Formats: sequence, structure tokens, C-alpha cells
Amino acid sequence: MERNASGPGCGAARPGPGPDPAGRGAVALLENGEQRTASGAWWAPALRTEERAGGIPDWAEWVEQVLAATPAALPLPEEEYEGLSGFERVLAPFAEAAGDRMAAALGGEERGLVDLAAVRAGLVRAVGPRLARIAARVLVTELHRAREAGGLTGGDSRARFREFLRRAGGRRGLAALLKAHPVLARLLGRVSLDAADAFAELLRRLVADHVALAEAGLPCGSDDRLLVDVEAGAGDSHGGGRTVALLRFADGTRLVYKPRPVAAHRHFNDLADWLGRLPGAPRLRTLTVLDRGTHGWVEFVEVLPCRTEPQVREFYRRQGALLALLHALDGTDLHHENLIAHGEHPVLVDVETLFHPALPIAASDDPASRALHDSVHRVGLLPQFLLGDDSALDMSAVGGGRAALSPVALAGWADCGTDTMRLVRRPGRFRESANRPRLHERTAEPAAYTAELCEGFRAAYTALGEARAELLGPTGLLERFRRDEVRVVARPTAVYATLLDETTHPELMREAGARDAVLARLREGTLGHPALPGLEDEEIAQLWSHDVPVFTVRAGGTALTGVTGRAVPGTVPISGLARATGKIAALDSVDRQDQEWVIRAAMVSASTTPAHHPAGPGRGPRPAFAPEPERLLAAARSLGDQLVSLAYRAADRANWLGLELLGDRYWRLGPMPADLAAGYCGPALFLAQLADVTGVARYAETASASLAPVAGLLDALHEDPTAPPAVGSGAFAGLGGITYTLLEVERLLGEPACAESLPAALRLLEAAAAGERETGVGAGTAGGLAVLLAAHRATG
Repeated sequence: MERNASGPGCGAARPGPGPDPAGRGAVALLENGEQRTASGAWWAPALRTEERAGGIPDWAEWVEQVLAATPAALPLPEEEYEGLSGFERVLAPFAEAAGDRMAAALGGEERGLVDLAAVRAGLVRAVGPRLARIAARVLVTELHRAREAGGLTGGDSRARFREFLRRAGGRRGLAALLKAHPVLARLLGRVSLDAADAFAELLRRLVADHVALAEAGLPCGSDDRLLVDVEAGAGDSHGGGRTVALLRFADGTRLVYKPRPVAAHRHFNDLADWLGRLPGAPRLRTLTVLDRGTHGWVEFVEVLPCRTEPQVREFYRRQGALLALLHALDGTDLHHENLIAHGEHPVLVDVETLFHPALPIAASDDPASRALHDSVHRVGLLPQFLLGDDSALDMSAVGGGRAALSPVALAGWADCGTDTMRLVRRPGRFRESANRPRLHERTAEPAAYTAELCEGFRAAYTALGEARAELLGPTGLLERFRRDEVRVVARPTAVYATLLDETTHPELMREAGARDAVLARLREGTLGHPALPGLEDEEIAQLWSHDVPVFTVRAGGTALTGVTGRAVPGTVPISGLARATGKIAALDSVDRQDQEWVIRAAMVSASTTPAHHPAGPGRGPRPAFAPEPERLLAAARSLGDQLVSLAYRAADRANWLGLELLGDRYWRLGPMPADLAAGYCGPALFLAQLADVTGVARYAETASASLAPVAGLLDALHEDPTAPPAVGSGAFAGLGGITYTLLEVERLLGEPACAESLPAALRLLEAAAAGERETGVGAGTAGGLAVLLAAHRATG
């Protein structure tokens, strides 16, 4: 599946469907008398600037071969076409040609192991919907154009839709569509060509590895249990259409194929087995892995329910141990799709992001933010939310995986199968995942098992610390990972998925430069910044293959690698293996308690209990009494000491981790923002008051350090006139609270930085009050006015 050095998608042509002599007219329709050169051919507009020096690209030759084998007329049953199934009919020649190419590439070597006809049909079924999604926007635009021109004469909306399909399908219609949209032709050609070659590669590897698979006790195919289906698309497409695939054999057994090195998974199994033998540590279920260097085969794990409540508790105890191990190995991105509930065993099915390096873009001058990034929270097992305007969805392995609507609107289609079909934006639907244990047909609520989760974490963390000598050093277990390839998550996959979808707009399907201009937004920072600078060229090159970009690094190395063959600039600051080594060397009881606090705080957000409980019966009046001042001061000092000890520090700044209420339902763990009620202004004000009463310097120092970012925040708000009204002037959650904190801390401590920031805060507070709609005390104008009155009394 290699391509030449002229760039992705420009390799030499490869065998495809044999051209039908009667179908050569399709190529003539594409060329229309033009020269077959990079400057005049039908495919020339689809070439990027750096690709124009070569000859005909492989995808263009493939498109011509597909069209040559396309029937003159589209066979179309008189039925209703749901979703994008009608468009699949139009593009069926590409899917069928991919099936033929895959079958021809094997040359009979699969006999006795593979039911080739069944697998070919599976490839056609897998490719069709993907091609339809790529072409849908162009086809819907052409549908509307034909309807508005009065060219569709069917008796009803569905009949007119079928009439359009007949026009767009068939040799002449498909050729006209692709000639008008050369970039679409490129994408359809690239995806179908790569899918065929990726399937053929998978089957050749199965044939070559079947003896080793049998020796490993994994399904491998035979005369009495042929391979009958390959379910591709179990993961994102990378590196030329390659994707994780689920293989099904005639006897019902299944096998997982991974088109990438799996040495890290094999070594993770060794480490998990070693951990399970340590005193007190829970035993972890691992998957049989056959590592073949370039690729691997992994045992398929069944979803199984728990039989008893103690098994559910043991599941979460083991999940805590798994969390401790992944934290020690600097794993990340372990979301709900990466974990399977197999009875009392949480089974990790993907470990490609172990030893994930620390990336500059993740760095922050907020010490609490850095602490959270380096904590167990980074692993991804603990609750983490996908946020929308009005709702949030947990994507984590512990609490995620619920059947729910996406909080983010996605592109979809309305009135499918009719001539009024159109694009709409609406929430997508997530199906329930298999990451949470089930008991008696009910799925467990993870928040109820926080104690078990922490117990398992504590046991495994302690065992790792006590046995660290076996892990570290030149002969330690960690050294086995040094040359293992691991993935670097350079940017959220959702960004890439959105770009792949949105850049199929019809206006971007005519000329490569238009699509490149949109993809270039990756360089501008409007779609977020990559984890390392200089990756954008490689990202764009992979996106042109309609793949999700992927980058890898050796666990013990610092140089990144892409998949297109071009150099990837820059390196990570320190290898993932070195970071993990340092983390394991530093394991101690203080850090363990810090991590357990993060676990418990994060698990609050996994609760599905009502946000507000009904009030219980009152206890009746109680006699009034005056508490002793000494006891009150002792309690205040105890709280102050806890705040000082819990503060994360860096240079002259301090902050805390806390829970932020999103709406009225969701709690999110994160660094404290600049609020009085829920942010760092509250602790700062309390510590300043305590320092004033007690004269203890550490309270004053921590209060001042926690307010260090306020000046920069005020500068940023001043630069954007729309920002102050959006923040609001409220006393508890707005500029009012920030201003009041500055006012009081300056009065109590004589802090110069607060005095310098106060005039700017007052001006922004006035601007916020003038432009906001909220009128309440906590988040609106009433709170802002109260603060302004306090400022007037204090300053005159």
C-alpha cells in the first residue's frame, strides 16, 4: 500500500476493474477532448500545488477504470430509500470495483481459510456508506438544482428522488458529476482504492499468520470455519484506509485485527500480570495478543454481566487498580469505547496511548491546571465531559457510554429519499457502550462504587511503589517498552472528523486550492493549536487521504513520525518512558492521597442522583448560644491551613482544584476560575481576612499568590468589548466578585498588585453592568451595584 514520493494520493496506478470496451466512452466524457496532462486533464483541478509536476495520479486512473466498468444505466428498484442508501446506489460502481480489486489481489491464496464471496460482499457494504457520506452534499445540491429547474417530473417527491438517482447514476451521469467535481472524484477514488488494498492486506496477513494464530489459541480460519465477514470501521481510518477490524468466522468465533504494531499491548499484558502477583493488588484480565511487528491480532472479549453484587464491587476495585497502572504508565485518552465490562473484569482493549509524552500545548502557567494534567484525571477513565450549550455528556470509561443525544449539533439529513432532502444540524445519538457492568439487566451507577474504585487504586498504587525496583533501571520491566511505538494525540479527533465532513461542501469539490484553503485553518489556530508546532503539513496531507491524522513516537524516544513518509518537524521535550520512570520513582503516600482526592472529586460528576434533594423534617428550635471566639478562630485556622496545604504552586502563583457546576446538573473538576463563590477569589479573600486576624504570613502569601493572574485577566477582558457583559457584574459569579476581592485584599493586606488592578476592574464592572441582561445579585447587576457601593464607601 505504498505510494510514490510525489505526495499522498499520487502514486502509480495499480490493477483495478478491467475496462469494458463499451465503457471507454466514460473516459471520453471526462476528458472531453482535453489533453491528459497535469495542466489540461479532467483531474488537474483536484491536484494540490506540489502535486502538479507528475503524471496521472493513481486515484484518477482508478476513477477512469471504475467508470469504464460502470453500467450505462443505473439499475434502481422501485422502493423507498432511507438515509443515504439512494446515494449508495449511485456510487455502487466504486464499491463493487473495490470488491473486485480486493479479490483479484489475493490470487487464490486465501482458499481454505476465507469465504471470499462473503468477505467481498462485506467490503462492498462497508465502503458504500462511507462514499455516500462523502458525496452527499454534492448530490443533494444537484438534486435541488434539478428540482428547481423543473427537470424532475415524477408523480410525487419520492418518485422525483428516484428519477434524480437514475440521472446521477449510470456511466454518463456519474461521469458528468465527477467531471464537474474533480475533488469529489479524488476523494471517492482514494477512499475506495485504499479500502480495497487495506482489505487485501488484512487477508494476506491472515493467510500468512494463520499458523501462528492457531499456536496462540486464536481463531485463524480453516475448512470448517472459514472467515465469513470483516467488520471494518471499528476505529478511525488511518494510514491509507487502514482501520481496526472485527473478523467473524463460520463457527461464530471472532478475532480483532489491528493494522499497527501491538508490542506495547503485549508488554502491557506482562506488566498487568506482574502487578496481579504482587501482595494485595487485584488481578487484571488481559487479552491474548499476537504481535507480528507491523500489525497484530487481539483476542475478542465478550460483554458479560455480573452475577452478584460482590462481583460488581470487584469490577470497580479492579478498575481502580487499572487506573493506578495506567496513571503510572502515563496513559491517556482511555474513553468508554476502550473498555469492555466482562463480568467482574474491566478489560482494556486498546493501549496505543501509553507513555504519552508531555506536550507544550498542554502546559499552562496555572499550577492547578498542570497538576490536573499530570494526575489520574489525564488517563481518561474518570468522568470527563463533552460540553454543549445546554447539556454535557460524559465520555469516560468509568461513567460514560450512556445512550444519549450529543450535546453538540452534528450535520445530518432530513426528508431522506425525497426531492426535498436537505442538510440539518441536530444532536447526534450515542448508543450505549459496554464499559459499565450490568447486574440483573441493570447497568451499575459508578458513583455508588467510589469507595471500591479508591480501594483498588490504593492497593495497586501501594504495590507499584513497594515493588518499583523491579520496574526501574536497565533491566526493569519498563525497559521492555523502550522501542514500542505509541500514539501521540496531537489534536482532538473530533476536530479532524469535523474537517473531513465539512470539507465535502460542493464549493470545495471543484478545485483543490479551495479545499486546501479551509484545511489551512489548522495553521491559523482557529481550530485550536496542535500539540506540537509544525505538524500542520502532515495533518493536511493525511486529511487529503480522508484519514484521521495519526502521529507516533517510540516510548523511549522523542522524534514524531507520521504516515505519509514526509518528515515531521520537532520533537517532544522528554520521552514518555522517561516521564513514567520519574513518576514511578516519586510514588509516595502524599501523592497517593492527592490522587485519591482527584478520584473522589471527579466521581461526584458521575452521580445520577437528583441535583436537589427534598428537605427532610425539621429538628425544631434549638436554644441560642454564643460560640467561644477561640474555638471559632481555631476552626478558621484549621481551614486556612488546609487551603494553604492544598494549593498548587508555581513561581509566584497558587491555585486550587475544585468542582464547577455546569448548569444545574453537572459538576466538572478543574482549576478554580476567577469567581468569588466557586473560584479562587473566595479562598483568597478568606485567607486575607485570616491573615489580618492572626498575622500569620503564610495565609497572606497564599492569598496574594492566588490573585496573581487577575491583572492578566482584566487586560484580556479590556481587549474585547463584548467580554465584560458576557462575564457579568455579579457579586458571586462575575466581575463584581473579582472587584470586591481586590478591594478587600488591598484593604486587609495592603497588597500593591490589588491596588494597581482595582481601577481597571471598576471600569470593566461598569461596562459589564451596562450591557448585561441578568439582574440578580449572584450573577447580575444587583451584585455589581452592591460592589460599586462598597467601593464608594471604601474610597470615597
